[in-house]
Amino acid sequence: MPKSVAEAKTPDHVGKTLRELRRSRRITIQQLADGLNRSTGYVSQLERGLSQPTLKDLYAACTIFGVPMSWFVDLEEKQPEAEREKNFIVRGNQRRFMSHRGARTELLTPQLDSNVEFMMSTFEPGLETERKNVPTAGAEYGYILKGRLELWIDEEKFELSEGDSYCFSRSSTYHSRNPSKTQPTIIIWVGVYQ
Repeated sequence: MPKSVAEAKTPDHVGKTLRELRRSRRITIQQLADGLNRSTGYVSQLERGLSQPTLKDLYAACTIFGVPMSWFVDLEEKQPEAEREKNFIVRGNQRRFMSHRGARTELLTPQLDSNVEFMMSTFEPGLETERKNVPTAGAEYGYILKGRLELWIDEEKFELSEGDSYCFSRSSTYHSRNPSKTQPTIIIWVGVYQ
């Protein structure tokens, strides 16, 4: 992996972003805590950068605030790029990314304020994602670039291989697993939010 790839925002920056979103939506700490099914103390620690949220908490926060997951990812400029490129191009060595429990997700979208997320996820062997049941308007489209994927959509299991693609409503309950014990799975996917 290139050394100049940008890291996900620090806990301090994620917390600041959460606080700004909460205040802009006129939501109290108690209301956010209730929405996350967490304590007010936990939310306060997140906002002050003393704790790092789980991906589940970030997904829930995205639903509450109506923003895509990419809102919480930041690019630290490692090398200057032409001003004309910044709204159109994402260089391979400057992708924003988040890593969590054996999954690495890289943003392929140059804009963070769009209703569309274009991403590439790498699942380590045996990784199973958490079941997601965070109803949002929109859809997810995916393409298996490498490896195999078991995908559950509303409790129905599908087995996918390289070259296969999928689509489902974001209002569905879904989760996935890399069934391989030795090979990573790489997925190119697009999340569309309405």
